[in-house]
Amino acid sequence: MDTGALGKKIFFVYPPQVLIEVVDRLAGLEFEVYLSRNHDKLRRAVKTFPQAILFVNLDDGLVEPEWRSYIRSIRAEAPDVGIGIITLNDDVALREFYLMDAQVQCGFIILKIGTAKTAEILAKTLEANEARGRRKFVRALCPPGAAQCSVDNEGLVLKAELTDLSSAGMAMQIDGGVTLRVGTVLRDMALNIKGQRLLASGVVVAKRAEGAGAGGVHVIMFDPSSIDETRKEKLKALVFRINQLYMDNLLEKA
Repeated sequence: MDTGALGKKIFFVYPPQVLIEVVDRLAGLEFEVYLSRNHDKLRRAVKTFPQAILFVNLDDGLVEPEWRSYIRSIRAEAPDVGIGIITLNDDVALREFYLMDAQVQCGFIILKIGTAKTAEILAKTLEANEARGRRKFVRALCPPGAAQCSVDNEGLVLKAELTDLSSAGMAMQIDGGVTLRVGTVLRDMALNIKGQRLLASGVVVAKRAEGAGAGGVHVIMFDPSSIDETRKEKLKALVFRINQLYMDNLLEKA
């Protein structure tokens, strides 16, 4: 799939505590967001994601002149990565330097303006930079043991391992090589994802042959009527959490 379809990974480098709620809101808007507290490892890894967007917190990690060097190194090694600035310091000279001289593509954002306004500005900035791509939902690949499902189907209790998850649906491998027809309706599926439990109904919309199980992978779309706003927000939070754990492990090896 091309980058336009997949969207862009968005990193907040040394995010201050006031930004955590903002990041949650962005995840709720189906942006693929990550937190990083190691600028060196992120610089080495970001070449793997050449279309990524980095929001650098000028107030932490490095002193401000060092951030200028850091941004230059990112541009030299990964010229297509977008850069934005976040700071609590409303300094006119700094703003002019990064916007006019350094020409950062993703703005200079002052965090004193409140959670709702900051989230709105960041969301508009990300939209302008086509960060969501053409996809509507962020997907998380589920590591083995992270997420399970059980459901009663025609009197038989099926147990399955989730291979990926979004707020709109999931993919799963059913134990024992069981296969289901496309169009099969599954009611009151009991999901256990990273210790979080929730119920959802859905329908089998596709089957993929890959996977260790003889039954392959079943793609399930959730029935929207079974997912209220609270459950949907919980699913989005779980997608963010699973993706963050994956990225933490990846950056640790960088």
